[in-house]
Amino acid sequence: MSTIKAQNVNHPQHQENLKEEKYTLIREAMLAHLPDSRSDGMLFNQLEEKVAAHLAETGVPQALFPKPGSVRWYCKAVQLDLEAKGLIERLPNQSPIRLRKTAD
Repeated sequence: MSTIKAQNVNHPQHQENLKEEKYTLIREAMLAHLPDSRSDGMLFNQLEEKVAAHLAETGVPQALFPKPGSVRWYCKAVQLDLEAKGLIERLPNQSPIRLRKTAD
């Protein structure tokens, strides 16, 4: 399985090697469910739930993310990468964080 070097918006000098297939599945699910730039965003835990449901609905084998917490870990890694690339953003001064797509 090939890998992708994911960026980290919080640590620009750090890159994480992620399995390309898993990265792509999580990325597509996140972008399908995150609200657009005009919205108030979505809490990370809500996004994680939507991603997990999306994976189940689209028939992604559970064996691809076998360990408890692996979907959550990939969601966080992909979130940080998409933020670094400017595809999604955190709403300022929000705790817990709220995410949304950036303006197209």
